[in-house]
Amino acid sequence: GDTVVQTVVVEKVVTEKGDIVVQTVVVEKVVTEKGDTVVQTVIVTEKGDTITVVATPTAAPVELAPDPQSGNDTAELVASNQVGLTMSGLNNVGAPDGPYSIAEGFFQPCGPVGADLICPVLGEEWTVAPDLSKITVTIKKGVQFHGGWGEMTADDVVWSFNDLISTASVHSQSGDYSANFAEMIKIDDYTVEIPVKTYTVVWNQALFNTFAGTNGTFSKKAFDEKGKDWVLTNVIATGPYQLKEFHPQEVISLESFADHHTKPAPMKFLNLRDVPEESTRLAMLKNGQADIADISLKRVNALRESGFRTSDSGKAAQMAVIMAGNYWEEFDYNCSIGQVSVQCPDIVPGTPELVPSSREGYLHDAEHPWIGEFGNADSMESARKVRKAMALALDTPLMNETLLDGLGWELYMNSFSTRDPNWNSKWEWKQDIDEAKRLLDEAGYPAEIGRGKYRFQVKLYATPHAGGPGGTAGEIQSAIGAMWGAIGIPTSLERQDYTVWRPTVVERSQSQPFLSACGGTDARDSVPWDFPKGVTYSSLSRGGFSCAVEIPFVLEKHLEASQEADRNRRVEINTELAEFYAEQWLVPGIMVVPSPLVWNPKKIKSWEMRANASGTHIVSLDTIVPAN
Repeated sequence: GDTVVQTVVVEKVVTEKGDIVVQTVVVEKVVTEKGDTVVQTVIVTEKGDTITVVATPTAAPVELAPDPQSGNDTAELVASNQVGLTMSGLNNVGAPDGPYSIAEGFFQPCGPVGADLICPVLGEEWTVAPDLSKITVTIKKGVQFHGGWGEMTADDVVWSFNDLISTASVHSQSGDYSANFAEMIKIDDYTVEIPVKTYTVVWNQALFNTFAGTNGTFSKKAFDEKGKDWVLTNVIATGPYQLKEFHPQEVISLESFADHHTKPAPMKFLNLRDVPEESTRLAMLKNGQADIADISLKRVNALRESGFRTSDSGKAAQMAVIMAGNYWEEFDYNCSIGQVSVQCPDIVPGTPELVPSSREGYLHDAEHPWIGEFGNADSMESARKVRKAMALALDTPLMNETLLDGLGWELYMNSFSTRDPNWNSKWEWKQDIDEAKRLLDEAGYPAEIGRGKYRFQVKLYATPHAGGPGGTAGEIQSAIGAMWGAIGIPTSLERQDYTVWRPTVVERSQSQPFLSACGGTDARDSVPWDFPKGVTYSSLSRGGFSCAVEIPFVLEKHLEASQEADRNRRVEINTELAEFYAEQWLVPGIMVVPSPLVWNPKKIKSWEMRANASGTHIVSLDTIVPAN
């Protein structure tokens, strides 16, 4: 906290000629506090007598939220790195979807965290084949595209989805979708069929739901008539907001879509502006230029005390260290079940082939001691000890307190929330420097004596989650590097652009640990315990994004949970996975980082976000209710 001289008015009891008199005394004292009102002891000296009284400091006047500068029908939102170079109506380049309320999918959550996850949007009815080989969806009739581009039909739905899973796609979830589904098929104008490669029981709660999926539906007619270049800057979708104007890396201007098939957005206009400097975003919020701001967690408590409010979709990122390079699967699972994959592009569908996986990053050597050689017991145990030691070197509560102002919470492994009733405290750990050093010595990496000596070196990258290298994640990255350095593991902080780094996990060439909320829904604290986990921790996602490990046991548990109809059994399956993660230290947790947005109650009456576990944390813009 800040140290300030505070004037405190106290009442004290004194005795004057036998009479008891209450007197008021003004006292100046130095206090240190975090904005909370605390009971403190004040020493008052009068005519040589020392009298002790208990005083409650009078809080400084509360700084109220400012009057908005924007019009009653317009909300101004400022954030960093949320306005990119493109605003595309093409899925294969990562088009916007449910979060910005521009595009829609089959389903969305019915409300905030805890509400039912399956509310139909573009999908009305659905059936799953008894043999789990396909899913048939009837789409809603009469849904209009923005800009007068006509009614949405199965042609648009099929084109949009197949574009997302195409080999040319750089969509962030292309690996998740292509691991589970083949190209969608049109049955008639309002019916589509989704062939299943690997069935997942939560297909309509996760992948085809804006809770955890990002597969918007866009106008095929617009693409056919205007071409690719045009749809890269013109988004023709069906959501409650339509794109009014877009300036790369500057502003996304939205307008409520009056012809929306359910309900237009209540706030008529909304501008999302890219403001890189947090000090500028903070100033804009405080002077009324901005109505909503993306502000770092360490400032949120003070803003709440100043009269601002916050909304959160529950998209809290489980920031963990991913021990990359442990590609333990020898063969591409997709090929082994007769599915086309990057390792077997010419396979005859339905004809299984045992095809070795390319694993450039599988470097189980002295320079990568956290990577174990699968099948070699000594190597596996040595690498496990190294991974455990690297985790025990970290003081995660200190990081939470100093970097997040205590607003984060405990995480001991990726994929499993400590707030879930199924959590078991036996999986918890805390910093133990002596044990970390002992394990490293035992594993064959002793501390050397002398200038420039070290156990081994690490390059640590931070993905864009939790603000990325330029935000909270970058601060956590620096703290981890310093703590590893303190036990003899010099750590260089990698800061290359994500577009440069991402291909290394797609190609399975990445072999260095990285800080991330990796795994899509796996690493979101709001995701139920029973959700199938581990697609991107296995060869299922070959050809798409991965978390730079491929683990046979994770694959096994994912396949079991994906096809298990009984929720209680799915909980048991995932508890077995949690036991495995706790033992192997492949994904040690750092902390859970929530993502609230701060808003001015003089502009916004309420903002109840729907639950969300994927993509941007700027979601549910269509639920903003204006104050006037």
